[in-house]
Amino acid sequence: MAYNREFTDQLLKRLENNETHIDYKNEIRFYDLIAEGNIEAVTQIALAPVEKNAYEDRIFGHLSDDPIRNIKYHVAISTALVTRYCIKSGLDPEVAYTLSDVYIYKMDQMSGADDIISLHGQMLIDFTKHMAALPKKNVYSLQTAQAMNYVGSHYTEEINVESVADELNINRSYLSKLFKKNTGISLGHYIRITRVKAAANMLEFSDYSASEIAEYLHFSSQSHFIKCFKEEMGCTPAQYRNTSHPSI
Repeated sequence: MAYNREFTDQLLKRLENNETHIDYKNEIRFYDLIAEGNIEAVTQIALAPVEKNAYEDRIFGHLSDDPIRNIKYHVAISTALVTRYCIKSGLDPEVAYTLSDVYIYKMDQMSGADDIISLHGQMLIDFTKHMAALPKKNVYSLQTAQAMNYVGSHYTEEINVESVADELNINRSYLSKLFKKNTGISLGHYIRITRVKAAANMLEFSDYSASEIAEYLHFSSQSHFIKCFKEEMGCTPAQYRNTSHPSI
């Protein structure tokens, strides 16, 4: 009961002060950049100046009254999440867990906020480099690779085959045939697979409802989302969530 009271007090305080935690959707987009091995984008974000108070309760949450310990907790959580996200995306578990151990141990030896924040950025870049070094299973044409990259960066928007072709200034018919030849699936199907994979991550790592996820990822309806998800994953979104997080 005491913890329930404390939770309610903290929640009301944040609402009164118009304080919100970091946006989950932006966080997932960032994890996707790491998993894709996008070194340039991750480096730009990871090396950007970060104020110490960004790690306080106004953005990331208040985990300790000690400012240094508060930052350490957040960096440890970030490292753990990145580790598991990369494993899920193909990084060898032993490599991932060892990287995690090394960075958390290094952090534990530090006492300065600037050093800890700098180490956090290094950790993010290091994991991204390991993901980029993973052997690529296929070699695609430039136009197919461009289409895949565009879909990977814009799957939360209302895109389709025509809009992708227009954005890349490529003839729609030519792109469709080339994409199918290179990948074995249509570009429209690839867009759907990308959205379903993103939905699976949201089901596993968040408490967003199926209807919220369907809307966010631009499925035409919740029923359409469930149908697509089952076709690609072999189970419904609810079944997937219960398997991933039985407690949710």
